[in-house]
Amino acid sequence: MKMKKEYIILAAIIVGLSVYLTIHKSDKVHYTLPEMAEISKKDITKIEISKKNEPITLIRQDDKWVIGPDAYPADSGKVEKILDIIDDLSLTALVSESENYIRYDLGEDQRIHVRAFKGDALKREFDIGKAAPSFRHTFIRVEKDPKVYHARKNFRSQFEQTVDNLRDKTVLSFDGNEIQEIAIAKGDRSLALSKKQIPVEVKPDKDSVKPGKDSKKEEKSRPPETKTIWQDGDGKTVEDTKINSLLSSLSGLKCKSYLPGKKEDLKEPVYTVHLRGIDELSLSIFKKATDESREYPTISSWNSYAFVLEDSKADNIMSVFEKK
Repeated sequence: MKMKKEYIILAAIIVGLSVYLTIHKSDKVHYTLPEMAEISKKDITKIEISKKNEPITLIRQDDKWVIGPDAYPADSGKVEKILDIIDDLSLTALVSESENYIRYDLGEDQRIHVRAFKGDALKREFDIGKAAPSFRHTFIRVEKDPKVYHARKNFRSQFEQTVDNLRDKTVLSFDGNEIQEIAIAKGDRSLALSKKQIPVEVKPDKDSVKPGKDSKKEEKSRPPETKTIWQDGDGKTVEDTKINSLLSSLSGLKCKSYLPGKKEDLKEPVYTVHLRGIDELSLSIFKKATDESREYPTISSWNSYAFVLEDSKADNIMSVFEKK
């Protein structure tokens, strides 16, 4: 009887421990993550990004993105990264139900509020907080859900933008091979350059020469060899390295930032370069606001807005033909 009683007690203990462990198992997940509605970035036509009630609106116009009511061209690379995050937003864990948002940078003054639309239909809405300690996740809230979640990837910096940061900074773009003429004016000096094709004497290969009349006919019918050179107004050849240096500095030129006001407000440039190819293009650089300034006000025929170039970039463009 004693043995039987001990077995009963032991069985009761085992059952009790099993129940306790089942209820209090520490690594068991007792919640279900909300499912994110599917959305394709190709369908998104408008994005609203707001921090401290200062909204930035990105709108798709045809295949390009513009910013706000002024329709400034947006930086396609930065917009694409934003679209990728909205498209692939994925929750990985529940972090907090306490509604203590300040510790996650999800308070009213810290959070970044994002809304993505397809036409007039709201397709995605979430608040972005700071990066998680692992820097592989970001704290977020989804729509009206008060809970705080981990979202995959560290992406707050992609949305922490200003209008100027999101604007496309490309101010001049062209194919250098298409340029045929260059005209430069700096102060009271000017320089005109043009691309020319000149014949090149090619000595026939001895092994390929065949004696007789046919070989002479063949030599006459062969088109003459030519090479490309640049010449100034006096017909003097200009070094290719200087031409290439100037064109590479101008093609794909990006500004530091944009200026308020109109292009026409800037008068009397200190340097102007005109380029003629398939299109005619120009860049005009103006005097610095002060001697201590490190920026040159500039305009380009390729861009609708006045902007500034860093002094190192502008000085490099203006000094190409002054270098020995």
